[in-house]
Amino acid sequence: MIQLAVFDMAGTTIDEHDEVYRVLREATERHGARYTDETFQEWMGTEKRWAITNLFRLGGVEADEALVDEAFTWFREELRRSYTERPPTPLPGVEEALASLRASGVKVGLTTGFSRDVADLILETLGWADGETIDTHVAGDEVASGRPEPDLIREAMARVGVTDPATVVSTGDTAADVRSARAAGVTAVGVLTGHVSRGEFEALGAHMVLDSVADLPGVVALPAAAR
Repeated sequence: MIQLAVFDMAGTTIDEHDEVYRVLREATERHGARYTDETFQEWMGTEKRWAITNLFRLGGVEADEALVDEAFTWFREELRRSYTERPPTPLPGVEEALASLRASGVKVGLTTGFSRDVADLILETLGWADGETIDTHVAGDEVASGRPEPDLIREAMARVGVTDPATVVSTGDTAADVRSARAAGVTAVGVLTGHVSRGEFEALGAHMVLDSVADLPGVVALPAAAR
């Protein structure tokens, strides 16, 4: 039975109008980095400072630590400005799905490649709080390595006291989400609310591919309390 359901934030549980795509790309391209859409897609869902570092490298820019710091600072400030002017909203059916899971006895955790300050801004805007809509949330700058490493999922497990990966399902809309779930040894679920196709998720080894998070409570084994 599932004890913990872990979810990515942007594109999985919230609609942030694809601003993170725009801002992350602009943070590197404004300094001369150039790369394909396919290359950029590979870094969605990862910790954002790490993504900027690698997008500079892949985009032909020799970026020292100072330039990465400058780009990352701009990214955070621009994203904060954008989210303040046009706040993120829950994707359809997500709040109901999270409530259903928690009512059944499943813990709900959020993980993100955003830093803590950006994650908190989003959660405050949504009115989501630990112990109410969710049980825990882990930001990209709170673990040693972001996605596709398993650290975010394992930290969420530790925070709610779940130790068996077989009782955990992790859901996301990017390739990095699925790779992270596979690395953590948990059930990997891809959702089609982002920019990855069903076939791409299946090729990555996703155990399930769903149209949205709203479908998850109906397809996972819930505790007896849900029956």
